[in-house]
Amino acid sequence: MRKAAVPVCLALLTLLAGCGFEAPAPQRTPPRPAPPPPLSTISVSLTVPMNDLVAMLNAKTERQIAQMQDRRVGCFIGKCKMDLLATRTGPITAQARDGGIAIDLPFAVMAHVTLKGGFFKSGGDANAIGEARAFSSLSLSPDWQVRTKTTGDVRLSDSHLRLGPVNMSVTDLWNHNDEHLSDAIFKQLDKRLGPAIKLKPQAEKLWARVQKPIRVGKKPLAWLLLTPQALRIGRVETTGDALRISLAADVRGRVVVADTPPPVTPRPLPKPAPLATPSSQFAFTIPVTLSYADAAKLAMARLAKKPPHVGSTRVKIQKLEILPSRDDVVVALRFCVAQKWDLFGWFDSCGNGYLRGRPVFDAATDTVRVVNVHYDTGTEDLLLKVMHWLAGGELAAQLQQHLVFNVAHDMDKLEAGITRALAKPQGKDVILYGTVEGFGTPTLGWTDKGFLALFTAHGQVHAALDLNKT
Repeated sequence: MRKAAVPVCLALLTLLAGCGFEAPAPQRTPPRPAPPPPLSTISVSLTVPMNDLVAMLNAKTERQIAQMQDRRVGCFIGKCKMDLLATRTGPITAQARDGGIAIDLPFAVMAHVTLKGGFFKSGGDANAIGEARAFSSLSLSPDWQVRTKTTGDVRLSDSHLRLGPVNMSVTDLWNHNDEHLSDAIFKQLDKRLGPAIKLKPQAEKLWARVQKPIRVGKKPLAWLLLTPQALRIGRVETTGDALRISLAADVRGRVVVADTPPPVTPRPLPKPAPLATPSSQFAFTIPVTLSYADAAKLAMARLAKKPPHVGSTRVKIQKLEILPSRDDVVVALRFCVAQKWDLFGWFDSCGNGYLRGRPVFDAATDTVRVVNVHYDTGTEDLLLKVMHWLAGGELAAQLQQHLVFNVAHDMDKLEAGITRALAKPQGKDVILYGTVEGFGTPTLGWTDKGFLALFTAHGQVHAALDLNKT
């Protein structure tokens, strides 16, 4: 009987040794979304030299600047009819001043007046020299068109004409019709000035340029994407003898690591928003990504070199996956417990289990770590039932030592590549270049695809219009 019992016992041990276990899948919630990149402003100044505007005014302003025909005017003793013609006699001069344009326009006046009285009819002619002194203030309409409003006064030389008993002043005749004559001159200036200051094409170029990916890394290929939020315009200022207008794009910048430029859906030019103070300061986020698949490979390579032990028992990790959740990550394991007496591993006890841990970033070593590794509740309950001696924290503690991933090399390469790329002017019509002043401490997140260490580059970015191509 004893000899018969030995094979039975061995058979039972064999069955128990080779049994498997399957822990229930842990509960997971979607990972948190990555935080939005910081808001930055890229500004560019459009300078309009007064020499160019003055040349345009002189070329396009008509010689005849005001005219009246058969205008009824009061002549004290009767009604008069007046013909008046004002013509430009010399070049227009202008200066940039107080955020607008101060204009001087010389002209001559020829007036002919006809007087009809009760018993007589008379007429006369007079000439006068005049000067229109005007100031054009500038504003911007919601459709990016520049509007000007020109106001001012007109000065005439003292010239008179005699109509029988009546002695009339050309200045008085002008002043009595000022709303028609002076306004005609000012409207002609407005007609020419506004369209000459072309803001919309420059705004469109800046808006289009900031949406184009900028290559900032070679190995790996990395692209700076600037997502525009608003386009702003500042007040018209004067610098020297020129007008200066600041345009600025509010952007959120981020770096994307990809083999080809990421596709961008162009956003239409928005209505202009006011710009308080132009700024060249910028900040954008740079991602260092580590996919869960790559992290699992690194961990498995380390576990192969140094398998974990629980007491004197070796634990073989056959498969490791990292699965994201909202507040932590799940480490899914396929592992086997080796039997000491089984030299060939035929009777390993194998199964699937789950541990959880929280990813953190160690700024001192530029590493991503998974800390506080512990069994998921379902796995722990199962092990307490079938492998009570394995249910402690020893396996989790040893596994945690292998869930450490150094990203310093990737960070250094991105920092160096971005610094070099931004220092080199890029673009054609709108040229962008910048200076990186520093990099912030990374913050760690995790997505549905991998770990995401985000750090911020900050410094100054400049934009310049190539006026030779505008």
